[in-house]
Amino acid sequence: MIAHMPPEDKEAPPSAEVLAALNPHQRKVRLGQALLPLVQKHQPILAVHVTKALLELEDDEVLAMLENHSRLEQKIDEATTEIARRDELARRADRRRQLGGYS
Repeated sequence: MIAHMPPEDKEAPPSAEVLAALNPHQRKVRLGQALLPLVQKHQPILAVHVTKALLELEDDEVLAMLENHSRLEQKIDEATTEIARRDELARRADRRRQLGGYS
């Protein structure tokens, strides 16, 4: 069961104490609720993908980013670059398959 929080608190960075009281899934949900609106401001088109990528980091690192917006923006840029790189690799692989393995 997810801990109930007033809606206005969902975007505020959770404290380490709040996170410690949650199970791992609840922690990721809570961190995602705080991250997504911040990521949307910086990278609206890929916000969900970038947020998912950032949630792969350790919880304490995500919490630190929530408290340091320049660090968060740096990580958003890194995640965006990595997503674009993976998409380009996937496009190239699709083209090779369509050409029967020849590039």
